[in-house]
Amino acid sequence: MAAPAVRAPWRPQLQEVSPLRAWWVLMAASLKVVFAYRSNLVNTALGSVALQGSQLLFVGVLLHRFEEVGGWGFGEVALLFAMRLCAHAVCTVPFGQHSVIDFLINEGDYDRLLLRPVSPFLQLLAWRFNPGSLGDLSLGVVVLVVAAQLAPVDWTPGTVVFLVLTIVAGGLVEAGVQFALSSLSFRLRATWSLKVTVDTTFADFGPYPLGVFGTVGSLALTFVLPLAFIAYLPATALLGRTDELLLPARAAYSSLAVGPLLFWAGYRAFVHQSRHYDSPAG
Repeated sequence: MAAPAVRAPWRPQLQEVSPLRAWWVLMAASLKVVFAYRSNLVNTALGSVALQGSQLLFVGVLLHRFEEVGGWGFGEVALLFAMRLCAHAVCTVPFGQHSVIDFLINEGDYDRLLLRPVSPFLQLLAWRFNPGSLGDLSLGVVVLVVAAQLAPVDWTPGTVVFLVLTIVAGGLVEAGVQFALSSLSFRLRATWSLKVTVDTTFADFGPYPLGVFGTVGSLALTFVLPLAFIAYLPATALLGRTDELLLPARAAYSSLAVGPLLFWAGYRAFVHQSRHYDSPAG
């Protein structure tokens, strides 16, 4: 008599999930928590609008008094301001959670990210959504629509596509820089002040044409801190001002390539430095 067949024990079938889908699922859960507290969402977003709006007001007062800044009129500076702010929102809405890395490392919460079957980097990006980034995005879009009417740009489908792509690329530039700074947290344990300094530099210098900072300042804000690639260089292409650049005119279009490259470099720096993570638990 033949022996009965032995069935293999049942094992659940694990379906492989793409990194993009994993990020979206985690981000959706984070957004659900944020939208559950609508008063906090509205107050935080309005606070960001007030903060960025105060800077816009200062720029407006400056232009009202002097009419031009570095040879740029109100409509041109407004377009530059809007492009910088929209690019900042592209960085902060999906990637702004990098700011909590110091807390995660020093409190040992990064251990939890290592125990889950999802990239710790993706989990970090969906850790706690900052509602203030929605205020940046809202104000940026409104100012961009208004500035587009005031700026001396001949808008065509091509220039609109170029504008959108450069805003996305500018956001990737900022995100790449912040990822690289976040990677230092695995060595230094605290990079918050450094990241705030860089963010403040981008915010304070970003709304102005770099020519007002002189040759040394312009080069520093191009090659030391890549602020120029976020909005200034593509703005000169849209406004027909490439002749005032210290670089060849084609550099005005380089942010389309520099953005993804710096984003990838910042991500790789984060992944590489994360190998040096030392849990506080020992």
